[in-house]
Amino acid sequence: MNNTSYTLLFSSIGHALMHMFAAFYFVIVLTIEKEWNISYDQLIKLWSLAALLIGLGAIPFGWLSDRWSRSGTMTIMFIGMGLASILCGSSNSVSLLFFSLSLLGLFCSIYHPVGIPWVIHAANRQGRALGVNGIFGGVGIGSGAFIAGTLTELLNWQLAFILPGLVSIIIGLILFYLIIINKISYTNFFINKDKQDHSRNEVILVAIIMLLSMFALGLSFHNTQTALPKVFEIRIGNISSFQIGFMIGVIYFISGATTYVGGILADRFNQKAIYLIGIFLQFPCYLGIAYMSGYSLVVLCILAAVFNASILPTENLLLSKFTPQKYHGVVYGIKFILAFGSGPISVFLISEIYSITLEFTYLFLINAIMMAIVSVFIIFLPMKNNRVIATQD
Repeated sequence: MNNTSYTLLFSSIGHALMHMFAAFYFVIVLTIEKEWNISYDQLIKLWSLAALLIGLGAIPFGWLSDRWSRSGTMTIMFIGMGLASILCGSSNSVSLLFFSLSLLGLFCSIYHPVGIPWVIHAANRQGRALGVNGIFGGVGIGSGAFIAGTLTELLNWQLAFILPGLVSIIIGLILFYLIIINKISYTNFFINKDKQDHSRNEVILVAIIMLLSMFALGLSFHNTQTALPKVFEIRIGNISSFQIGFMIGVIYFISGATTYVGGILADRFNQKAIYLIGIFLQFPCYLGIAYMSGYSLVVLCILAAVFNASILPTENLLLSKFTPQKYHGVVYGIKFILAFGSGPISVFLISEIYSITLEFTYLFLINAIMMAIVSVFIIFLPMKNNRVIATQD
Protein backbone atom coordinates (compact mmCIF):
# COMPACT_ATOMS: atom_id res chain seq x y z
CA MET A 1 0.00 0.00 0.00
CA ASN A 2 1.48 3.34 -1.04
CA ASN A 3 1.41 6.69 0.69
CA THR A 4 -1.64 7.82 -1.30
CA SER A 5 -3.63 4.78 -0.22
CA TYR A 6 -2.68 5.23 3.43
CA THR A 7 -3.66 8.89 3.23
CA LEU A 8 -7.08 8.09 1.77
CA LEU A 9 -7.58 5.31 4.33
CA PHE A 10 -6.85 7.39 7.43
CA SER A 11 -8.60 10.46 6.06
CA SER A 12 -11.70 8.34 5.43
CA ILE A 13 -11.56 6.77 8.90
CA GLY A 14 -11.12 10.24 10.37
CA HIS A 15 -14.13 11.49 8.42
CA ALA A 16 -16.24 8.64 9.78
CA LEU A 17 -15.12 9.09 13.38
CA MET A 18 -15.52 12.86 13.34
CA HIS A 19 -19.13 12.65 12.19
CA MET A 20 -19.76 9.74 14.53
CA PHE A 21 -18.64 11.69 17.59
CA ALA A 22 -20.54 14.77 16.41
CA ALA A 23 -23.75 12.70 16.16
CA PHE A 24 -23.54 10.79 19.46
CA TYR A 25 -25.12 13.35 21.74
CA PHE A 26 -28.30 13.76 19.69
CA VAL A 27 -29.30 10.18 20.52
CA ILE A 28 -27.68 9.89 23.95
CA VAL A 29 -29.46 13.04 25.14
CA LEU A 30 -32.79 11.17 24.99
CA THR A 31 -31.56 8.83 27.75
CA ILE A 32 -29.88 11.57 29.80
CA GLU A 33 -33.18 13.48 29.66
CA LYS A 34 -34.86 10.62 31.52
CA GLU A 35 -32.02 9.77 33.92
CA TRP A 36 -31.26 13.34 34.99
CA ASN A 37 -34.89 14.51 34.77
CA ILE A 38 -33.91 17.60 32.78
CA SER A 39 -35.95 18.77 29.77
CA TYR A 40 -34.78 18.13 26.19
CA ASP A 41 -34.63 21.81 25.22
CA GLN A 42 -32.30 22.51 28.18
CA LEU A 43 -30.02 19.53 27.52
CA ILE A 44 -29.69 20.09 23.79
CA LYS A 45 -28.29 23.57 24.56
CA LEU A 46 -25.24 21.87 26.11
CA TRP A 47 -24.12 21.15 22.55
CA SER A 48 -24.18 24.86 21.61
CA LEU A 49 -20.52 25.67 22.32
CA ALA A 50 -19.38 22.36 20.83
CA ALA A 51 -21.27 23.17 17.64
CA LEU A 52 -19.69 26.62 17.57
CA LEU A 53 -16.19 25.25 18.13
CA ILE A 54 -16.57 22.71 15.30
CA GLY A 55 -16.78 25.77 13.09
CA LEU A 56 -14.42 28.20 14.83
CA GLY A 57 -11.65 25.65 15.25
CA ALA A 58 -11.49 25.06 11.51
CA ILE A 59 -9.37 28.09 10.55
CA PRO A 60 -6.63 27.77 13.23
CA PHE A 61 -6.29 24.03 12.66
CA GLY A 62 -6.35 24.55 8.89
CA TRP A 63 -3.61 27.19 9.27
CA LEU A 64 -1.60 24.82 11.49
CA SER A 65 -1.82 22.00 8.95
CA ASP A 66 -0.78 24.31 6.08
CA ARG A 67 2.36 25.40 7.91
CA TRP A 68 3.21 22.27 9.84
CA SER A 69 1.87 18.87 8.82
CA ARG A 70 -1.56 17.58 7.77
CA SER A 71 -0.79 14.05 8.92
CA GLY A 72 0.51 15.35 12.26
CA THR A 73 -2.60 17.46 12.78
CA MET A 74 -4.79 14.43 11.98
CA THR A 75 -2.97 12.49 14.72
CA ILE A 76 -3.88 15.21 17.21
CA MET A 77 -7.49 14.93 16.05
CA PHE A 78 -7.81 11.17 16.63
CA ILE A 79 -6.26 11.25 20.09
CA GLY A 80 -8.04 14.45 21.12
CA MET A 81 -11.48 13.24 20.06
CA GLY A 82 -10.92 9.99 21.93
CA LEU A 83 -9.91 11.68 25.18
CA ALA A 84 -12.79 14.18 24.97
CA SER A 85 -15.34 11.43 24.31
CA ILE A 86 -14.10 9.47 27.33
CA LEU A 87 -14.45 12.63 29.40
CA CYS A 88 -18.06 13.00 28.16
CA GLY A 89 -18.81 9.46 29.33
CA SER A 90 -17.29 10.22 32.72
CA SER A 91 -19.42 13.33 33.27
CA ASN A 92 -21.70 13.33 36.30
CA SER A 93 -22.95 16.91 36.17
CA VAL A 94 -24.37 19.33 33.64
CA SER A 95 -21.33 21.62 33.87
CA LEU A 96 -18.82 18.82 33.30
CA LEU A 97 -20.84 17.42 30.40
CA PHE A 98 -20.99 20.89 28.85
CA PHE A 99 -17.20 21.26 29.11
CA SER A 100 -16.56 17.75 27.77
CA LEU A 101 -18.91 18.19 24.80
CA SER A 102 -17.27 21.52 24.00
CA LEU A 103 -13.81 19.89 24.03
CA LEU A 104 -15.13 17.15 21.75
CA GLY A 105 -16.43 19.77 19.33
CA LEU A 106 -13.04 21.51 19.28
CA PHE A 107 -11.17 18.34 18.26
CA CYS A 108 -13.89 17.45 15.74
CA SER A 109 -13.20 20.81 14.05
CA ILE A 110 -9.81 19.51 12.87
CA TYR A 111 -11.06 17.06 10.28
CA HIS A 112 -12.53 19.05 7.40
CA PRO A 113 -9.92 21.81 6.91
CA VAL A 114 -7.16 19.20 7.22
CA GLY A 115 -8.57 15.91 5.92
CA ILE A 116 -10.15 17.29 2.73
CA PRO A 117 -6.95 18.98 1.42
CA TRP A 118 -5.04 15.86 2.54
CA VAL A 119 -7.20 13.80 0.16
CA ILE A 120 -7.19 16.32 -2.71
CA HIS A 121 -3.39 16.58 -2.77
CA ALA A 122 -2.93 12.81 -2.61
CA ALA A 123 -5.33 11.85 -5.43
CA ASN A 124 -5.16 11.85 -9.20
CA ARG A 125 -8.93 11.45 -9.64
CA GLN A 126 -10.01 13.94 -7.05
CA GLY A 127 -13.76 13.60 -7.46
CA ARG A 128 -13.61 9.84 -7.02
CA ALA A 129 -11.32 10.14 -3.98
CA LEU A 130 -13.61 12.72 -2.38
CA GLY A 131 -16.54 10.42 -3.15
CA VAL A 132 -14.89 7.51 -1.34
CA ASN A 133 -14.07 9.83 1.52
CA GLY A 134 -17.67 11.05 1.55
CA ILE A 135 -18.99 7.51 1.93
CA PHE A 136 -17.13 7.27 5.23
CA GLY A 137 -18.61 10.59 6.31
CA GLY A 138 -22.09 9.20 5.75
CA VAL A 139 -21.11 6.00 7.55
CA GLY A 140 -19.92 8.12 10.47
CA ILE A 141 -23.14 10.09 10.71
CA GLY A 142 -25.25 6.95 10.42
CA SER A 143 -23.13 4.77 12.67
CA GLY A 144 -22.95 7.56 15.26
CA ALA A 145 -26.68 7.36 15.81
CA PHE A 146 -26.75 3.58 15.51
CA ILE A 147 -23.75 2.93 17.80
CA ALA A 148 -24.95 5.45 20.37
CA GLY A 149 -28.43 3.92 20.38
CA THR A 150 -27.15 0.35 20.52
CA LEU A 151 -24.56 0.90 23.28
CA THR A 152 -27.05 2.93 25.29
CA GLU A 153 -29.65 0.14 25.08
CA LEU A 154 -27.23 -2.75 25.73
CA LEU A 155 -24.90 -1.05 28.24
CA ASN A 156 -25.40 2.59 29.27
CA TRP A 157 -24.93 6.07 27.84
CA GLN A 158 -21.58 6.50 29.57
CA LEU A 159 -20.01 3.57 27.70
CA ALA A 160 -21.61 4.83 24.48
CA PHE A 161 -19.09 7.68 24.77
CA ILE A 162 -16.15 5.83 26.35
CA LEU A 163 -15.73 2.76 24.10
CA PRO A 164 -15.59 4.68 20.78
CA GLY A 165 -13.21 7.11 22.47
CA LEU A 166 -10.77 4.30 23.18
CA VAL A 167 -10.98 3.18 19.53
CA SER A 168 -10.15 6.70 18.31
CA ILE A 169 -7.08 6.91 20.53
CA ILE A 170 -5.79 3.58 19.21
CA ILE A 171 -6.24 4.71 15.59
CA GLY A 172 -4.37 7.92 16.38
CA LEU A 173 -1.45 5.97 17.82
CA ILE A 174 -1.36 3.73 14.71
CA LEU A 175 -1.26 6.82 12.47
CA PHE A 176 1.55 8.27 14.58
CA TYR A 177 3.52 5.02 14.21
CA LEU A 178 3.08 5.02 10.41
CA ILE A 179 4.37 8.59 10.26
CA ILE A 180 7.41 7.64 12.36
CA ILE A 181 8.30 4.73 10.02
CA ASN A 182 7.73 6.92 6.93
CA LYS A 183 4.75 4.99 5.59
CA ILE A 184 2.80 8.25 5.65
CA SER A 185 4.44 11.56 4.76
CA TYR A 186 5.03 13.93 7.66
CA THR A 187 5.48 16.88 5.28
CA ASN A 188 2.70 18.24 3.08
CA PHE A 189 2.68 17.48 -0.63
CA PHE A 190 0.81 19.08 -3.51
CA ILE A 191 -0.77 18.08 -6.81
CA ASN A 192 0.55 19.31 -10.14
CA LYS A 193 -1.86 21.49 -12.08
CA ASP A 194 -1.68 24.38 -14.47
CA LYS A 195 -1.77 27.82 -12.93
CA GLN A 196 -5.16 29.47 -13.30
CA ASP A 197 -5.77 33.21 -13.25
CA HIS A 198 -9.19 34.44 -12.21
CA SER A 199 -10.59 37.92 -12.58
CA ARG A 200 -11.22 39.76 -9.35
CA ASN A 201 -14.92 40.20 -10.10
CA GLU A 202 -15.43 36.49 -10.72
CA VAL A 203 -13.60 35.51 -7.54
CA ILE A 204 -15.77 37.93 -5.54
CA LEU A 205 -18.94 36.62 -7.21
CA VAL A 206 -18.02 33.00 -6.56
CA ALA A 207 -17.05 33.82 -2.96
CA ILE A 208 -20.43 35.44 -2.24
CA ILE A 209 -22.42 32.62 -3.81
CA MET A 210 -20.38 29.86 -2.21
CA LEU A 211 -20.47 31.51 1.22
CA LEU A 212 -24.25 31.71 1.04
CA SER A 213 -24.71 28.15 -0.21
CA MET A 214 -22.26 26.62 2.27
CA PHE A 215 -23.94 28.39 5.18
CA ALA A 216 -27.42 27.32 4.06
CA LEU A 217 -26.36 23.72 3.41
CA GLY A 218 -24.59 23.60 6.77
CA LEU A 219 -27.57 25.00 8.67
CA SER A 220 -30.04 22.66 6.96
CA PHE A 221 -27.75 19.70 7.67
CA HIS A 222 -27.43 20.60 11.36
CA ASN A 223 -31.16 21.28 11.69
CA THR A 224 -31.92 17.83 10.32
CA GLN A 225 -29.19 15.82 12.04
CA THR A 226 -29.75 17.40 15.45
CA ALA A 227 -33.55 17.27 15.49
CA LEU A 228 -34.13 13.95 13.71
CA PRO A 229 -33.94 11.64 16.76
CA LYS A 230 -36.56 13.74 18.56
CA VAL A 231 -38.65 14.09 15.38
CA PHE A 232 -38.79 10.30 15.01
CA GLU A 233 -39.65 9.88 18.69
CA ILE A 234 -42.57 12.32 18.29
CA ARG A 235 -43.93 11.42 14.86
CA ILE A 236 -43.38 7.66 14.75
CA GLY A 237 -43.91 6.90 18.43
CA ASN A 238 -43.35 3.78 20.54
CA ILE A 239 -39.78 3.31 19.32
CA SER A 240 -36.59 2.70 21.30
CA SER A 241 -33.23 4.46 21.12
CA PHE A 242 -31.95 1.45 19.18
CA GLN A 243 -34.71 1.78 16.56
CA ILE A 244 -34.15 5.52 16.25
CA GLY A 245 -30.41 4.96 15.85
CA PHE A 246 -31.02 2.23 13.27
CA MET A 247 -33.28 4.39 11.10
CA ILE A 248 -30.92 7.35 11.21
CA GLY A 249 -28.07 4.96 10.43
CA VAL A 250 -29.89 3.76 7.32
CA ILE A 251 -30.52 7.34 6.19
CA TYR A 252 -26.90 8.39 6.42
CA PHE A 253 -25.41 5.12 5.18
CA ILE A 254 -27.43 5.56 1.99
CA SER A 255 -26.51 9.24 1.67
CA GLY A 256 -22.85 8.40 2.23
CA ALA A 257 -22.92 5.90 -0.62
CA THR A 258 -24.34 8.50 -2.98
CA THR A 259 -21.40 10.80 -2.17
CA TYR A 260 -19.25 8.36 -4.14
CA VAL A 261 -21.63 8.64 -7.09
CA GLY A 262 -21.51 12.42 -6.74
CA GLY A 263 -17.71 12.30 -6.83
CA ILE A 264 -17.68 10.34 -10.09
CA LEU A 265 -20.21 12.75 -11.62
CA ALA A 266 -18.05 15.70 -10.52
CA ASP A 267 -15.10 14.28 -12.48
CA ARG A 268 -17.15 13.77 -15.64
CA PHE A 269 -19.96 16.32 -15.90
CA ASN A 270 -20.77 20.00 -15.45
CA GLN A 271 -20.09 20.75 -11.80
CA LYS A 272 -22.36 23.78 -11.70
CA ALA A 273 -25.31 21.73 -12.97
CA ILE A 274 -24.66 18.98 -10.41
CA TYR A 275 -24.49 21.54 -7.61
CA LEU A 276 -27.66 23.35 -8.68
CA ILE A 277 -29.77 20.21 -9.14
CA GLY A 278 -28.65 18.73 -5.81
CA ILE A 279 -29.56 21.88 -3.90
CA PHE A 280 -32.88 22.51 -5.63
CA LEU A 281 -34.16 18.95 -5.11
CA GLN A 282 -33.78 19.38 -1.35
CA PHE A 283 -36.53 22.01 -1.44
CA PRO A 284 -39.50 19.63 -1.98
CA CYS A 285 -37.97 17.10 0.41
CA TYR A 286 -37.83 19.52 3.34
CA LEU A 287 -41.29 20.81 2.48
CA GLY A 288 -42.63 17.27 2.84
CA ILE A 289 -40.63 16.55 6.01
CA ALA A 290 -42.21 19.60 7.64
CA TYR A 291 -45.66 17.99 7.57
CA MET A 292 -45.28 14.21 7.22
CA SER A 293 -45.24 11.55 9.94
CA GLY A 294 -44.81 7.77 10.11
CA TYR A 295 -42.40 5.82 7.98
CA SER A 296 -43.05 7.90 4.85
CA LEU A 297 -41.16 10.59 6.78
CA VAL A 298 -38.09 8.34 6.80
CA VAL A 299 -38.20 8.03 2.99
CA LEU A 300 -38.21 11.82 2.57
CA CYS A 301 -35.35 12.14 5.05
CA ILE A 302 -33.33 9.67 2.97
CA LEU A 303 -33.92 11.73 -0.20
CA ALA A 304 -32.99 15.01 1.50
CA ALA A 305 -29.80 13.48 2.91
CA VAL A 306 -28.92 11.95 -0.48
CA PHE A 307 -29.22 15.26 -2.33
CA ASN A 308 -27.29 17.05 0.43
CA ALA A 309 -24.41 14.57 0.49
CA SER A 310 -24.06 13.88 -3.24
CA ILE A 311 -22.99 17.45 -4.04
CA LEU A 312 -20.23 17.68 -1.43
CA PRO A 313 -17.39 16.47 -3.75
CA THR A 314 -18.51 19.03 -6.32
CA GLU A 315 -18.53 21.80 -3.72
CA ASN A 316 -15.00 20.94 -2.55
CA LEU A 317 -13.69 20.85 -6.13
CA LEU A 318 -15.30 24.20 -6.93
CA LEU A 319 -13.50 25.72 -3.94
CA SER A 320 -10.15 24.19 -4.91
CA LYS A 321 -10.32 25.75 -8.39
CA PHE A 322 -10.34 29.27 -7.01
CA THR A 323 -7.73 29.06 -4.25
CA PRO A 324 -3.92 28.58 -4.10
CA GLN A 325 -2.95 25.10 -2.95
CA LYS A 326 -0.73 26.33 -0.11
CA TYR A 327 -3.75 28.03 1.49
CA HIS A 328 -6.22 25.18 1.09
CA GLY A 329 -6.23 24.43 4.81
CA VAL A 330 -7.27 27.99 5.64
CA VAL A 331 -9.80 28.14 2.77
CA TYR A 332 -11.49 24.91 3.80
CA GLY A 333 -11.33 26.20 7.36
CA ILE A 334 -13.41 29.19 6.27
CA LYS A 335 -15.84 26.85 4.55
CA PHE A 336 -16.34 24.75 7.63
CA ILE A 337 -16.63 27.74 9.92
CA LEU A 338 -19.70 28.52 7.85
CA ALA A 339 -20.90 24.93 7.58
CA PHE A 340 -20.36 23.96 11.21
CA GLY A 341 -20.47 27.46 12.69
CA SER A 342 -24.15 27.37 11.83
CA GLY A 343 -24.48 24.64 14.45
CA PRO A 344 -25.20 27.00 17.38
CA ILE A 345 -27.87 28.73 15.29
CA SER A 346 -29.37 25.32 14.64
CA VAL A 347 -29.35 24.40 18.34
CA PHE A 348 -31.02 27.74 19.15
CA LEU A 349 -33.69 27.26 16.48
CA ILE A 350 -34.42 23.71 17.57
CA SER A 351 -34.59 24.63 21.25
CA GLU A 352 -36.84 27.66 20.69
CA ILE A 353 -39.13 26.05 18.13
CA TYR A 354 -39.59 22.94 20.27
CA SER A 355 -40.17 24.90 23.49
CA ILE A 356 -42.92 26.94 21.78
CA THR A 357 -44.59 24.34 19.53
CA LEU A 358 -43.40 20.96 20.89
CA GLU A 359 -42.81 20.11 17.22
CA PHE A 360 -40.40 20.89 14.34
CA THR A 361 -42.62 21.89 11.40
CA TYR A 362 -41.22 25.44 11.22
CA LEU A 363 -37.65 24.12 11.39
CA PHE A 364 -38.00 22.17 8.16
CA LEU A 365 -39.92 24.99 6.46
CA ILE A 366 -36.84 27.15 7.14
CA ASN A 367 -34.71 24.46 5.45
CA ALA A 368 -36.98 24.42 2.40
CA ILE A 369 -36.96 28.21 2.01
CA MET A 370 -33.14 28.32 2.24
CA MET A 371 -32.74 25.71 -0.49
CA ALA A 372 -35.07 27.62 -2.82
CA ILE A 373 -33.18 30.89 -2.31
CA VAL A 374 -29.73 29.33 -2.74
CA SER A 375 -30.82 27.58 -5.96
CA VAL A 376 -31.47 30.98 -7.54
CA PHE A 377 -28.00 32.24 -6.59
CA ILE A 378 -26.21 29.13 -7.90
CA ILE A 379 -27.48 29.96 -11.41
CA PHE A 380 -25.01 32.86 -11.45
CA LEU A 381 -21.87 30.78 -10.75
CA PRO A 382 -19.36 31.61 -13.56
CA MET A 383 -18.75 28.01 -14.60
CA LYS A 384 -18.96 26.23 -17.94
CA ASN A 385 -18.37 22.48 -18.03
CA ASN A 386 -15.64 21.88 -15.43
CA ARG A 387 -13.58 24.90 -16.34
CA VAL A 388 -13.60 28.22 -14.62
CA ILE A 389 -14.29 31.00 -17.11
CA ALA A 390 -11.64 33.51 -16.17
CA THR A 391 -10.40 36.74 -17.73
CA GLN A 392 -7.49 39.01 -16.95
CA ASP A 393 -8.14 42.33 -15.27
